[in-house]
Amino acid sequence: MSSALDTQAAACRAGSEVVGPIPRPGEFAPWARPWRATLGLVAIVTLLRIVYLVWFCPYTLVEDEAHYWEWSRRLDLSYYSKGPGIAWTIAASVRTFGDIEWAVRLPAALASGVACLAVAGLARDASRDGRVGFLAACCFLLAPMFQILGLVMTIDGPYAACWALACWAAWRALARGDAWAWPALGLAVGAGVLYKYTMLLALPGFLAFGLLWRRDLRLGPRHGLAMVASLACFALAVTPIIVWNQREGWPTARHLLGHLGVRGGDMPVVQGAGGWTYRPKWTLSFLGSQIGLMGPIIVLVAIEAGRAWLCRAGDRETWRAKSFLLLCGAPMIAFYLLVSLVAEPEGNWTLAGWITPMGLAGWRVVEGMTTWRQRVAAWRALPVPRPWRGVYRRRPETWSQASWFIAVFIGVAMGLGLLRLDLLARLPVVGRLVPLGRFTDADVMVASAARLADELRAETGLEPFHILTFYGRASQFAFYLPGHPVVYCSTSLMGSRRTQYDYWADTDLRRNESLLRGRPAVAVGGRDAPWAVPFERVEPVGTLPGDRKRDRPAVKAYGYRGFPGLSGE
Repeated sequence: MSSALDTQAAACRAGSEVVGPIPRPGEFAPWARPWRATLGLVAIVTLLRIVYLVWFCPYTLVEDEAHYWEWSRRLDLSYYSKGPGIAWTIAASVRTFGDIEWAVRLPAALASGVACLAVAGLARDASRDGRVGFLAACCFLLAPMFQILGLVMTIDGPYAACWALACWAAWRALARGDAWAWPALGLAVGAGVLYKYTMLLALPGFLAFGLLWRRDLRLGPRHGLAMVASLACFALAVTPIIVWNQREGWPTARHLLGHLGVRGGDMPVVQGAGGWTYRPKWTLSFLGSQIGLMGPIIVLVAIEAGRAWLCRAGDRETWRAKSFLLLCGAPMIAFYLLVSLVAEPEGNWTLAGWITPMGLAGWRVVEGMTTWRQRVAAWRALPVPRPWRGVYRRRPETWSQASWFIAVFIGVAMGLGLLRLDLLARLPVVGRLVPLGRFTDADVMVASAARLADELRAETGLEPFHILTFYGRASQFAFYLPGHPVVYCSTSLMGSRRTQYDYWADTDLRRNESLLRGRPAVAVGGRDAPWAVPFERVEPVGTLPGDRKRDRPAVKAYGYRGFPGLSGE
């Protein structure tokens, strides 16, 4: 270190003389090396999130959360668009604590804690430095994308936990030679598929690492049997999905093809002048969303990835570890980059691809902050007045150090801001940019619909029902209406794709037409929703109070007569 400090001092000195010996900075964050430091960090954050969700969260369920809660009321082997993992998970929580908002979201906080520990464990094993593991956990907690996963209960939280556990198990199986890790790998991948099918995109990364480093693999005689056990665990985990799709005619395959806008999917293919069309904004929007969802952490990942590549001929063990962290996420990001050539992907679809790179970010923080402290020590050894060596401050600065400081500032600010978006929405100028509509007033909206239902009941003497053209809104109605009644979704009967509501006996409009015929309803849909077709008479009432989406007005509908074609008319 002495020679390094002397070199830094010479670079900083620029002609000035050093007075006395250059001080040696202490090790960066030595307190983060023990595993208990990481355990304590994750435990504290998880506990605070649970306390927040139970007592302080002001948000109503978003549409996806409510829809997965609907799934949890009707447990099955699988579902139209996803596996059964999310339904089983929410069911375990709400059947323990009740059908309340925080019980729906509790698994999100727990899954985020598991994912964070797995990220730290993998980074710690790969780097053989507990500080890298701790800082990787910090980067995971600071990235905006992963902060949201700890508060909102969608498939992404448990899916991220399964991905992180699978990568950790794969590292131990391939690089460390631990035979017991193979069954854990198969189980983690299989469990991840139960939440999201793109879990399978982890496998190309594992395979690529195995091929590139095949001479370094530590596979003993026991590994053959362990691999068979891994395949058995995976097959056992995904069997419910296969059985359900076989029974229903493989609707999930059609749904996934429909997302890509190709033939065979459940959405009509829009034919252009020459078939395949490409809009550059799809790719540009995708790349921009990755930067926005990861924040300054992405700079740390990029710096460390570049340094790892340039220094690959040096420390072979280090390059092997860093290449694993890169290869685990590369197939996911590359896949959706290719998808952006034919359709517009959502930014969060790549979230799993950024899980193992958190280890690279943690590695960069440890090495970058060490280098920066050395430079500062050399600079402080210069006589006063010292030269200006930074961009915003007099002392030296580096890209790694600046990115880390900015990541901490933005991550903490965003983490606190996410807790009360309703307060941020009151601020001038920036308040209009806050996406508050998705998170609040669903209960107010549904209460307004319930009052309309009371009016219909008093007018007609018949029991009204609720029907909507959007499955997410329908699910919010089911959650917030008193008694959690059956709510109907007409999406597939109005020219769009089928939804899970078409597969349940009690919500399928095709199978319940005779039960509903003649009854009034509160109907909510788009401005062009043809409610006059299935009802004898409709009375527009406008947008419901609390509904922040102005293009979804409601009507009081009288005399349900069914959609054309349901009874052969």
